[in-house]
This record gives sequence, C-alpha cells and structure tokens, in this order.
Amino acid sequence: MQVVPLFSAAEVQARIAELAARLYRDYADSPLAVLRIAAGAARFVDELTAELARMGVRAEIHDVPARRTRRAELGAVQVDGFDPALLDGRDVLVVDDVADGGATLEAVLDIVGLADVRSVRTAVLIGKRSADRIAASPDYVGFTVDGGWVVGFGMSIDGELADLDEIGLVIDEA
Repeated sequence: MQVVPLFSAAEVQARIAELAARLYRDYADSPLAVLRIAAGAARFVDELTAELARMGVRAEIHDVPARRTRRAELGAVQVDGFDPALLDGRDVLVVDDVADGGATLEAVLDIVGLADVRSVRTAVLIGKRSADRIAASPDYVGFTVDGGWVVGFGMSIDGELADLDEIGLVIDEA
C-alpha cells in the first residue's frame, strides 16, 4: 500500500485554525455542543475544540455512535444510544471525519432534529467531490478531494496510518 501526501501537517493545522476562526464568528457568544460522529474524527474534533477554547468559545463534546447497518450498500446508517434531549436549547455542531455521500451526517441530523436546538451546523475534515449524491452537505469543510481513501490525522485504513500528522491518499498497488 502506498500513500501519496495530500496535505502537510502544517497545512492541516492552518486549515483547522481557519475553521475555528469561522466558528468563532458564528458561535462566540454561546456555548457549543459538538457531536463527534466517528472515531476518525476524534483528532479533528480535539484540535478544533482546543483552538476554539483558546478563542474563548466553550465547547462540550458528545460522542454519537453512528454505524452502518447490514444495508450499508444502500447507505443506511444507524444511530444508537444518544439522547437528543441533551441538546435542548443549545447550538450544535455535528462533526465527522469524511463526507462522501453524506448519509452519516444525515442520520445524525435526523436525531438532532428530535431536540429543541437553537441552531445546527455540520463540519468535516474531508469532503469528497466524487460523491454521486450528497444527502447532507457540510457547512464547514477542511479540505476537498476528488475521491479515494484518505488516511492520517485520525483517519485510517484497517486501523493503520491514523497516527500520521499529515493527510494522504491511499494508492492501491494491485
């Protein structure tokens, strides 16, 4: 397996700072509930919320267990064990690592829709142009790529390469 670099560690950090500045403009005066969808988004969420904290934005992180069901080929996503009432009266930011078809974001947004929230927006580290259909387009996108499997900065392939500080594209050497 070969990994082609896409974005350096410095580019990733700079982009997270830019996203945090945009979020600061949107949420400076209110505490923010951050819903972390995937394990691959953990590092992105941690870095983003740390940057927001330096700017004075209070963010409370909630893990949302979203997973593909047996009908994954149809884009079905199941969200279990999250109480949307925790979000009542809050501004909510739903964060995922990658948005390719948007099915995961859409499923979590459906759950958030059961709460009485002040506002809801979405953010992803990677958006893909090659998606055939976008169920839920993210409001904030770190980087946009044409397609393929991205790794690094928390995102992995078969549990590997998540610890890279940069983001790369996996090239199949078949």
